[in-house]
Amino acid sequence: MSAVEDVVVSLPSSLSHLGKSTRARAVGDPALPAIVALGGISANRFVADGPGGGWWTGLGRVADPAHYRVVGLDFAADESGRAAPTSEEQARVLCAALDALGIERAEAVIAASYGGMVALALARHFPERLRRLVAISAPATPHPASTAARELQRRVVALALESSRGAEGLAIARGLAMLTYRTREEFGLRFEGGIGEADPLAVSEPGRYLRARGEAYQNVMSPGRFLSLSAAIDRHRVDPSRITIPVLVIGATSDIIVPAAQTEALAAALPDARLHILDCLYGHDMFLKEADKIGALAAAFLEEP
Repeated sequence: MSAVEDVVVSLPSSLSHLGKSTRARAVGDPALPAIVALGGISANRFVADGPGGGWWTGLGRVADPAHYRVVGLDFAADESGRAAPTSEEQARVLCAALDALGIERAEAVIAASYGGMVALALARHFPERLRRLVAISAPATPHPASTAARELQRRVVALALESSRGAEGLAIARGLAMLTYRTREEFGLRFEGGIGEADPLAVSEPGRYLRARGEAYQNVMSPGRFLSLSAAIDRHRVDPSRITIPVLVIGATSDIIVPAAQTEALAAALPDARLHILDCLYGHDMFLKEADKIGALAAAFLEEP
């Protein structure tokens, strides 16, 4: 059985607005090279094990504790929802997590969505902490349309909190987000459109799915935490021209949140980059739904001399 180390990570005093601590987890022999895996704002430290077997085990070899020491992180956030960290601040939290686990330098960080933004900030400001980076569906700056969508989601949650209906607001915001994570083509294949009743609030087939996803989201997210981390995405800014380590950049043609043009622009601005734009039905959620393809590309990248 793989060695497991689950640690409390004390936050630097300068980040006290994000609380006192968070948690990180490493699975695998400490003698193995370390790989950090980060996902979207609802991802957690259970990458390679834990409830459901780990949320990103589909990556294959690069998330296999038999080959690497796989590190996951619970992102730091202001649980009250009043403050959002920058991606550089979250990268400092990751550095504190690596220190707590006794990892001086990770072999690679494989990171998608918000995690990819944090990883880009890590590579920019703390390049000594990683050798290579795989950045998936993560831009140098947020797309204006994506910022607008997230702002509407945050307004829904804030209004719901004022009405003491935070859980319902969070569920609606999650449903709105799912419409941007996935594609119209996928919804067209899975569901029938329209409603069959006169009641304006009748539940449609896709609406039933989004309600279920919104209710399930409350198992991993609170309204305040959502406000903090959603806004953290929109505080992200990194100058890719100042990232000197090798970077594998991966995007999807169908991604609405981070359009392929943004992914291509990121790769073009990086001094040492490889680029893959994948055709995919699942849009921004490609990194979860087609993790095997991501894992194969990452494994080949790590094997480069």
